[in-house]
Amino acid sequence: MNMEEKVFSYIEKYNMIETGSQVIVGLSGGADSVCLLFLLKQYQKRRNFQLYGLHVNHGIRGAEAKRDEAFSRELCQRFQIPFRAYEFNVPCMAAKEKLSLEEAGRNARRAAFLKLAEELQEGRDGQAAETVPKYGEKACSAEHTAFNGRIQIALAHHENDNAETMLHNLIRGTGAAGLGGIRPVRTADFTSGRLRYIRPLLCVSRREIEEFLTEKQLSWITDSTNLELEYTRNKIRHQLIPMLEMLNPAAVQHMGQTAQNMLLIEEYLQEQADTLYKAYVEPLEEGYCIKKELFGEKELMQSYVVMNVLAQAAGGRRNLTSAHIQEVLALAKGRTGASISLTGGLFASQVYGAVHITHKRQQENPLFPMEFQVLPWEMGQIEEKTYTKWFDYDKIKSSLEVRHRRSGDFFTVNAQGGRKKLKDYFIDCKIPREKRESLTLLADGSHILWIVGYRISEYYKVTSQTKQVLKVQVKGVNKDE
Repeated sequence: MNMEEKVFSYIEKYNMIETGSQVIVGLSGGADSVCLLFLLKQYQKRRNFQLYGLHVNHGIRGAEAKRDEAFSRELCQRFQIPFRAYEFNVPCMAAKEKLSLEEAGRNARRAAFLKLAEELQEGRDGQAAETVPKYGEKACSAEHTAFNGRIQIALAHHENDNAETMLHNLIRGTGAAGLGGIRPVRTADFTSGRLRYIRPLLCVSRREIEEFLTEKQLSWITDSTNLELEYTRNKIRHQLIPMLEMLNPAAVQHMGQTAQNMLLIEEYLQEQADTLYKAYVEPLEEGYCIKKELFGEKELMQSYVVMNVLAQAAGGRRNLTSAHIQEVLALAKGRTGASISLTGGLFASQVYGAVHITHKRQQENPLFPMEFQVLPWEMGQIEEKTYTKWFDYDKIKSSLEVRHRRSGDFFTVNAQGGRKKLKDYFIDCKIPREKRESLTLLADGSHILWIVGYRISEYYKVTSQTKQVLKVQVKGVNKDE
């Protein structure tokens, strides 16, 4: 099978391009993207669809970047394909957002794809216009419309890229999804839109691409940064993969076949995880409850469901790792009431065998403001009020604190001086776990005088021997309460 038939069959296998759709090719000027543009131009003879070339200048390589842009523009003119170029200050974006240049570059390309897709959605394709808008850091967060499935972003990843991705993931630690490498078709949701990415060249190698271009007398350019070995991916590309090909010339092809098998495995496991998710996960007001029954399933499936819950709560999988999953699984086996902080402002707590995943919110539990007054005790009658209390001032040993609970806090529960850990007192009184962290406490060191809204410590109660009283009242409430 020749190169064209191989790629066209791959496109049709995954139903990448529909008749009447619009396809944006990410065009760098390198061999991969030149080959992709040419092949899709040829594929238009089989299927009627619109084709566009898009180039992104990252503002990094100076004259070389201008050369790449000019080459891409001229290539599109030669093929009579509408062309767009967008320029970003990626170093500035990286510094402002505290990202690597690589990640900031991905955000820039994503913003460019979204921008052009928006224009196509609105019918502003410009018929081969060569506009070069300059977008800065704000372009990545610009508002865009949601796009229908008839706009595809075609990327030029090939078998070698897939092998590099598999090895990179394997080195860092991964599961079936990571060993699945790059997906042929992927629909991505972003704050500013929804795009469908297709990769028609995943079925061919870099060598096949370069041989094909040479045969067709098509030139390409090389990005000098692709040769710099300080990048991990370049080390894999120029050092590790050649060594593997010395052991087996078909190593890259075999890794591609393995990736396809792993994607099938991953798809099956996700289907099973979706079934378990529906059975064992319930929404909470501020998050999700993973029922204790999940933790009786196979550990692998527990991991999948937990990851899906964390991703749902965090709004995506970025910064979520297997370590976070293991922390949640360990929490489920621990004691009730235990809790941990996770990435992205998430908080996990063990609730009688279940695990609650919630968002930590700043200033979620404000403390009640209080007024203090020291008075001589004249053996009067103490009124029973919820938000005003009287204490034996002489029994207070240190500076009082108004705060939330801490480890080691205790409470005196009877006149004989019997003490209880505050946690045990909360359990005995059936105070809901989610409410315990928010309660305002008046504390003398670790000894709690008052759980506001509840009772005071027996130790600090006013007696006939009291000489001075401390009157404490919560501000902003009715004085009769």
